[in-house]
Amino acid sequence: MLSLCEYWALRERPFEPVTDARFYFQSRAHEEALARLGYLIDQETMYLGMLSGEIGCGKSLTRQIFSSRIDTSRHLAVQFENSAFALDDHLRRLLKEVGWAEVAGPDAGSYDLYELTKALLRQLSTLGRQLVLIFDEAQEMSQETLSALKRLSNLNDEGLGRLTIILIGQPELRPLVARQPALDQRISLRFHLHPLDAADTGAFIRHRLLSAGHSTGDLFDERAVSLLFEASRGVAREINRLAKLSLEQARATGAMEIGGDHVRAVIEDLRRHQSMPVLGGVR
Repeated sequence: MLSLCEYWALRERPFEPVTDARFYFQSRAHEEALARLGYLIDQETMYLGMLSGEIGCGKSLTRQIFSSRIDTSRHLAVQFENSAFALDDHLRRLLKEVGWAEVAGPDAGSYDLYELTKALLRQLSTLGRQLVLIFDEAQEMSQETLSALKRLSNLNDEGLGRLTIILIGQPELRPLVARQPALDQRISLRFHLHPLDAADTGAFIRHRLLSAGHSTGDLFDERAVSLLFEASRGVAREINRLAKLSLEQARATGAMEIGGDHVRAVIEDLRRHQSMPVLGGVR
Protein backbone atom coordinates (compact mmCIF):
# COMPACT_ATOMS: atom_id res chain seq x y z
CA MET A 1 0.00 0.00 0.00
CA LEU A 2 1.26 3.44 -0.88
CA SER A 3 2.33 5.72 1.95
CA LEU A 4 0.19 8.75 2.71
CA CYS A 5 2.63 11.08 0.95
CA GLU A 6 2.93 8.84 -2.10
CA TYR A 7 -0.82 8.40 -2.37
CA TRP A 8 -1.56 12.13 -2.28
CA ALA A 9 1.58 13.19 -4.20
CA LEU A 10 3.05 15.06 -1.27
CA ARG A 11 6.66 15.75 -0.38
CA GLU A 12 5.89 15.52 3.34
CA ARG A 13 2.93 15.30 5.70
CA PRO A 14 1.03 18.61 5.66
CA PHE A 15 -0.89 18.60 8.92
CA GLU A 16 1.60 17.48 11.55
CA PRO A 17 1.56 19.26 14.95
CA VAL A 18 5.05 20.70 14.56
CA THR A 19 6.23 24.29 14.76
CA ASP A 20 7.62 24.88 11.28
CA ALA A 21 7.80 28.34 9.74
CA ARG A 22 7.37 26.87 6.26
CA PHE A 23 3.79 25.98 7.15
CA TYR A 24 2.97 29.32 8.76
CA PHE A 25 -0.32 30.65 7.41
CA GLN A 26 -0.54 34.40 7.70
CA SER A 27 -4.24 35.11 7.97
CA ARG A 28 -5.49 38.67 8.10
CA ALA A 29 -5.44 38.51 11.90
CA HIS A 30 -1.91 37.08 12.00
CA GLU A 31 -0.74 39.71 9.54
CA GLU A 32 -2.15 42.44 11.77
CA ALA A 33 -0.56 40.88 14.86
CA LEU A 34 2.85 40.89 13.17
CA ALA A 35 2.38 44.48 11.99
CA ARG A 36 1.42 45.66 15.47
CA LEU A 37 4.34 43.90 17.12
CA GLY A 38 6.68 45.40 14.54
CA TYR A 39 5.26 48.85 15.23
CA LEU A 40 5.70 48.31 18.97
CA ILE A 41 9.44 47.74 18.78
CA ASP A 42 10.06 50.22 15.98
CA GLN A 43 8.62 53.05 18.08
CA GLU A 44 11.06 52.22 20.92
CA THR A 45 9.01 54.23 23.41
CA MET A 46 5.97 52.00 23.98
CA TYR A 47 7.73 49.70 26.48
CA LEU A 48 5.17 46.86 26.88
CA GLY A 49 2.93 44.89 24.53
CA MET A 50 0.56 41.95 24.90
CA LEU A 51 -0.47 39.33 22.33
CA SER A 52 -3.17 36.99 23.56
CA GLY A 53 -5.11 34.31 21.74
CA GLU A 54 -7.14 31.16 22.03
CA ILE A 55 -5.37 27.84 22.53
CA GLY A 56 -4.13 26.43 19.22
CA CYS A 57 -4.49 29.66 17.22
CA GLY A 58 -0.80 30.02 16.35
CA LYS A 59 0.58 32.42 18.96
CA SER A 60 3.91 30.63 19.38
CA LEU A 61 4.51 30.30 15.65
CA THR A 62 3.59 33.98 15.22
CA ARG A 63 6.19 34.77 17.88
CA GLN A 64 8.82 32.84 15.96
CA ILE A 65 7.98 34.52 12.67
CA PHE A 66 8.03 37.93 14.35
CA SER A 67 11.37 37.23 15.99
CA SER A 68 12.89 36.10 12.69
CA ARG A 69 11.97 39.46 11.13
CA ILE A 70 13.50 41.64 13.83
CA ASP A 71 16.32 43.89 12.62
CA THR A 72 19.25 42.67 14.69
CA SER A 73 21.24 45.80 13.93
CA ARG A 74 18.65 47.79 15.91
CA HIS A 75 17.35 45.24 18.39
CA LEU A 76 18.63 42.45 20.59
CA ALA A 77 15.69 40.07 20.98
CA VAL A 78 15.64 37.29 23.58
CA GLN A 79 12.79 34.78 23.69
CA PHE A 80 11.59 32.87 26.73
CA GLU A 81 9.46 29.89 25.69
CA ASN A 82 8.48 29.02 29.26
CA SER A 83 7.43 31.94 31.43
CA ALA A 84 6.71 29.96 34.60
CA PHE A 85 10.14 30.67 36.09
CA ALA A 86 11.01 33.58 38.36
CA LEU A 87 12.25 36.76 36.71
CA ASP A 88 15.70 36.25 38.26
CA ASP A 89 16.02 33.01 36.29
CA HIS A 90 15.02 34.78 33.08
CA LEU A 91 17.54 37.55 33.70
CA ARG A 92 20.29 35.01 34.32
CA ARG A 93 19.54 33.43 30.96
CA LEU A 94 19.50 36.85 29.29
CA LEU A 95 22.87 37.76 30.76
CA LYS A 96 24.29 34.35 29.87
CA GLU A 97 23.25 34.84 26.23
CA VAL A 98 25.20 38.09 26.02
CA GLY A 99 28.29 36.52 27.59
CA TRP A 100 27.86 37.74 31.14
CA ALA A 101 27.27 34.35 32.77
CA GLU A 102 30.27 34.68 35.09
CA VAL A 103 28.84 37.72 36.88
CA ALA A 104 25.24 36.46 36.77
CA GLY A 105 25.76 33.16 38.54
CA PRO A 106 23.76 31.67 41.42
CA ASP A 107 25.37 34.05 43.92
CA ALA A 108 23.91 37.08 42.15
CA GLY A 109 20.76 38.28 43.89
CA SER A 110 17.76 40.12 42.49
CA TYR A 111 19.38 43.53 42.98
CA ASP A 112 22.60 42.39 41.29
CA LEU A 113 20.70 41.01 38.30
CA TYR A 114 18.68 44.21 38.03
CA GLU A 115 21.84 46.32 38.01
CA LEU A 116 23.53 44.04 35.49
CA THR A 117 20.51 44.33 33.19
CA LYS A 118 20.66 48.09 33.60
CA ALA A 119 24.34 48.02 32.61
CA LEU A 120 23.49 45.88 29.58
CA LEU A 121 20.86 48.40 28.49
CA ARG A 122 23.39 51.20 28.75
CA GLN A 123 25.85 49.26 26.65
CA LEU A 124 23.22 48.50 24.01
CA SER A 125 22.17 52.16 24.00
CA THR A 126 25.69 53.23 23.08
CA LEU A 127 25.43 50.88 20.10
CA GLY A 128 22.05 52.27 19.09
CA ARG A 129 20.28 49.02 19.93
CA GLN A 130 17.17 48.20 21.94
CA LEU A 131 16.56 45.14 24.12
CA VAL A 132 13.38 43.17 23.35
CA LEU A 133 12.27 40.50 25.84
CA ILE A 134 9.57 38.15 24.55
CA PHE A 135 7.77 35.93 27.07
CA ASP A 136 5.65 33.10 25.63
CA GLU A 137 3.05 31.22 27.69
CA ALA A 138 2.98 34.32 29.89
CA GLN A 139 -0.29 33.23 31.51
CA GLU A 140 1.92 30.95 33.62
CA MET A 141 3.67 33.89 35.28
CA SER A 142 3.14 34.37 38.99
CA GLN A 143 1.97 37.68 40.42
CA GLU A 144 5.42 38.03 41.95
CA THR A 145 7.07 37.71 38.52
CA LEU A 146 4.64 40.22 37.01
CA SER A 147 5.42 42.66 39.80
CA ALA A 148 9.13 42.18 39.13
CA LEU A 149 8.50 42.87 35.43
CA LYS A 150 6.93 46.18 36.38
CA ARG A 151 10.11 47.07 38.30
CA LEU A 152 12.19 46.05 35.31
CA SER A 153 10.15 48.34 33.07
CA ASN A 154 11.20 51.21 35.37
CA LEU A 155 14.52 51.10 33.53
CA ASN A 156 12.76 53.03 30.78
CA ASP A 157 11.88 55.95 33.04
CA GLU A 158 14.76 57.98 31.65
CA GLY A 159 12.76 58.15 28.42
CA LEU A 160 15.31 56.37 26.25
CA GLY A 161 13.06 53.44 25.39
CA ARG A 162 15.88 50.93 25.60
CA LEU A 163 13.71 48.02 26.74
CA THR A 164 10.53 46.56 25.26
CA ILE A 165 8.75 43.67 26.96
CA ILE A 166 6.23 41.52 25.04
CA LEU A 167 3.87 39.14 26.82
CA ILE A 168 2.28 36.35 24.78
CA GLY A 169 -0.29 33.99 26.21
CA GLN A 170 -3.74 32.47 26.43
CA PRO A 171 -6.85 34.58 27.20
CA GLU A 172 -6.38 34.26 30.95
CA LEU A 173 -3.24 36.39 30.61
CA ARG A 174 -5.39 39.52 30.34
CA PRO A 175 -7.13 39.25 33.74
CA LEU A 176 -3.86 38.03 35.26
CA VAL A 177 -2.09 41.23 34.22
CA ALA A 178 -5.12 43.34 35.18
CA ARG A 179 -4.46 42.34 38.79
CA GLN A 180 -1.24 44.38 38.54
CA PRO A 181 -2.63 47.86 37.65
CA ALA A 182 0.80 49.49 37.62
CA LEU A 183 1.94 46.98 34.98
CA ASP A 184 -1.37 46.86 33.12
CA GLN A 185 -1.35 50.63 32.60
CA ARG A 186 2.07 50.43 30.96
CA ILE A 187 0.92 48.10 28.21
CA SER A 188 0.84 50.31 25.14
CA LEU A 189 -0.28 47.71 22.60
CA ARG A 190 -2.74 44.83 22.91
CA PHE A 191 -3.94 42.36 20.31
CA HIS A 192 -6.03 39.19 20.55
CA LEU A 193 -5.78 36.39 17.99
CA HIS A 194 -9.14 34.81 17.23
CA PRO A 195 -9.72 31.49 15.42
CA LEU A 196 -9.82 31.49 11.62
CA ASP A 197 -13.04 32.29 9.82
CA ALA A 198 -14.54 30.01 7.16
CA ALA A 199 -12.69 31.62 4.24
CA ASP A 200 -9.34 31.54 6.01
CA THR A 201 -9.91 27.91 7.01
CA GLY A 202 -10.03 26.90 3.34
CA ALA A 203 -7.00 29.05 2.55
CA PHE A 204 -5.16 27.54 5.54
CA ILE A 205 -5.75 23.99 4.29
CA ARG A 206 -4.60 24.84 0.76
CA HIS A 207 -1.52 26.60 2.11
CA ARG A 208 -0.52 23.58 4.20
CA LEU A 209 -0.95 21.23 1.23
CA LEU A 210 1.05 23.49 -1.10
CA SER A 211 3.80 23.81 1.52
CA ALA A 212 3.93 20.01 1.70
CA GLY A 213 4.49 19.75 -2.05
CA HIS A 214 1.03 19.26 -3.51
CA SER A 215 0.75 20.74 -6.99
CA THR A 216 -2.51 22.67 -6.48
CA GLY A 217 -3.43 22.47 -2.80
CA ASP A 218 -6.96 21.44 -3.79
CA LEU A 219 -7.62 18.08 -2.16
CA PHE A 220 -10.57 18.93 0.11
CA ASP A 221 -13.87 19.69 -1.58
CA GLU A 222 -16.14 22.53 -0.46
CA ARG A 223 -18.26 20.39 1.88
CA ALA A 224 -15.16 18.88 3.48
CA VAL A 225 -13.75 22.33 4.21
CA SER A 226 -17.08 23.48 5.61
CA LEU A 227 -17.25 20.52 7.98
CA LEU A 228 -13.65 21.03 9.07
CA PHE A 229 -14.43 24.64 9.90
CA GLU A 230 -17.58 23.76 11.85
CA ALA A 231 -15.90 20.97 13.80
CA SER A 232 -12.71 22.88 14.60
CA ARG A 233 -14.38 26.27 15.06
CA GLY A 234 -11.45 27.71 13.15
CA VAL A 235 -8.77 26.65 15.65
CA ALA A 236 -5.68 25.87 13.57
CA ARG A 237 -4.49 23.02 15.78
CA GLU A 238 -7.88 21.28 15.49
CA ILE A 239 -8.03 21.85 11.73
CA ASN A 240 -4.67 20.10 11.43
CA ARG A 241 -5.79 17.17 13.54
CA LEU A 242 -9.04 16.62 11.66
CA ALA A 243 -7.50 17.21 8.22
CA LYS A 244 -4.73 14.72 8.94
CA LEU A 245 -7.22 12.02 9.93
CA SER A 246 -9.39 12.86 6.93
CA LEU A 247 -6.45 12.28 4.57
CA GLU A 248 -6.01 8.83 6.10
CA GLN A 249 -9.74 8.09 5.90
CA ALA A 250 -9.96 9.05 2.22
CA ARG A 251 -6.86 7.05 1.35
CA ALA A 252 -8.35 3.97 3.03
CA THR A 253 -11.40 4.20 0.76
CA GLY A 254 -9.35 4.72 -2.41
CA ALA A 255 -10.75 8.22 -3.00
CA MET A 256 -9.08 10.77 -5.26
CA GLU A 257 -10.06 13.74 -3.08
CA ILE A 258 -11.33 14.34 0.43
CA GLY A 259 -15.07 14.84 0.55
CA GLY A 260 -17.58 15.65 3.22
CA ASP A 261 -18.24 11.96 3.89
CA HIS A 262 -14.60 11.37 4.80
CA VAL A 263 -14.50 14.30 7.20
CA ARG A 264 -17.84 13.29 8.70
CA ALA A 265 -16.54 9.77 9.32
CA VAL A 266 -13.58 11.20 11.22
CA ILE A 267 -15.85 13.47 13.24
CA GLU A 268 -18.20 10.66 14.15
CA ASP A 269 -15.31 8.42 15.17
CA LEU A 270 -13.91 11.11 17.45
CA ARG A 271 -17.35 11.74 18.87
CA ARG A 272 -17.77 8.07 19.75
CA HIS A 273 -14.34 7.49 21.22
CA GLN A 274 -13.30 10.84 22.65
CA SER A 275 -16.53 12.73 23.37
CA MET A 276 -15.04 15.62 21.43
CA PRO A 277 -17.03 18.67 22.58
CA VAL A 278 -16.24 20.88 19.57
CA LEU A 279 -18.20 18.55 17.27
CA GLY A 280 -21.60 19.16 18.79
CA GLY A 281 -22.76 21.54 16.06
CA VAL A 282 -21.86 19.30 13.12
CA ARG A 283 -24.70 17.41 11.47
